[in-house]
Amino acid sequence: MENRFWTVTYRNRDNGQRITAAVFAADQQQAQEKARADGRIDGRDVWEIESIEPHEETLARVLIAEFSKKQQGGHFACPRCGKMTMDSESVTHNALSRRATVYICDACGMQEALEDMMDSRTPLTAWAIVAAPGNWRMVEGGSECEA
Repeated sequence: MENRFWTVTYRNRDNGQRITAAVFAADQQQAQEKARADGRIDGRDVWEIESIEPHEETLARVLIAEFSKKQQGGHFACPRCGKMTMDSESVTHNALSRRATVYICDACGMQEALEDMMDSRTPLTAWAIVAAPGNWRMVEGGSECEA
């Protein structure tokens, strides 16, 4: 199995501070073991592991977070499915994603709820905005998307 980067989010047990770090490992279990060892200082577990995800997932999360800042200012396709099904009157009339702090269409919101019930999640790397980020840039005037 080929090694890859994993993003680890730690929380300090003493003061609640959060940090992120990269771990190079073949799979999530090996990444967890390396992260646990890295979180020990003087033989004591100072840093608690909050999450471990593939580095690509972290990059997707950052891209989606940046898009969410633009989302209030224009009419865009749903960042999850890529369809022009978002309520154009106000972005807040749409569903708030359970995976990232961004609005998605109602159908995708329902799909995320069903995935949670079945304990099966679509990764952020499979979202339409991650596959084609250029389609979510606003055109001149800021009221339409290029897609």
